[in-house]
Amino acid sequence: MWNDQSAVGGGFFNSPGQFGNVNTPNQAQKGGRRASRTAPIVIRQALHCGDDGVKIWGTEIQIVSIVARVRNIRVQSTKITYTVQDITGRMRAVLWLDQEAGDEDDAATPKVQVDDYIQVYGNVKTNKGKKVLMAFKIMPITDVNAITFHYLHCIHTKVKMEEDSKKEKVVNNNPTFANALPSNSMVGMTDSTASVNGLNPRQMMVFNLIRASTLEQGISKQDMYTSLKDRMPQMEFEKILEWMCGEGHIYSTIDEEHFRATDAF
Repeated sequence: MWNDQSAVGGGFFNSPGQFGNVNTPNQAQKGGRRASRTAPIVIRQALHCGDDGVKIWGTEIQIVSIVARVRNIRVQSTKITYTVQDITGRMRAVLWLDQEAGDEDDAATPKVQVDDYIQVYGNVKTNKGKKVLMAFKIMPITDVNAITFHYLHCIHTKVKMEEDSKKEKVVNNNPTFANALPSNSMVGMTDSTASVNGLNPRQMMVFNLIRASTLEQGISKQDMYTSLKDRMPQMEFEKILEWMCGEGHIYSTIDEEHFRATDAF
């Protein structure tokens, strides 16, 4: 069980600023399977991962999502360094600033303060022997239910990847069984279709447009809707974009009008 040194007194549901005891995923184990695009983790998993990055049941996680409380903010000319803490540990998250945006354009700077809860998307790197989260998106959390959901999502991800790992092991260790599987079987698959499981066909239309873009800044919202306006109303299109950003499937780049898929990393 993990101790939250920031929590005093009652459980999470008694106070929006505290956590109760939550059973979350075990430390990732090593393996050699393909990389998953994105997954929620707790800070302990980032602190204890190897130099090759975060893994959950042998699956490499390219983009991680962490929900934590801001304990310190250090603003410099080229970057903002946040010290963040959840119930499992504390680490630094670094957000590099866009130098071409100009001194007065702070639209990309997260509006967060010390003691706020935030959700961070980024890559775990090793800097001078310490793990650092190199962030590309930081969002303030305004609903305390999002904190609880994050831990539940961590548990679900760990259990699902454990199940997939065991299925893949059975297939790999039993060629006869593997050959007997129908051609459309999903058992043991880790391809791009399985990794975006959970997207419905209309969400996939939007996601595939974003993923197909080869531009550094991604594809613009206007270009996407021009291609999709005969297939879905604009309100539905906007809701799909917002949902996929929140789930970590996509992220905004040079502004809030351009998007890339997380698997573009």
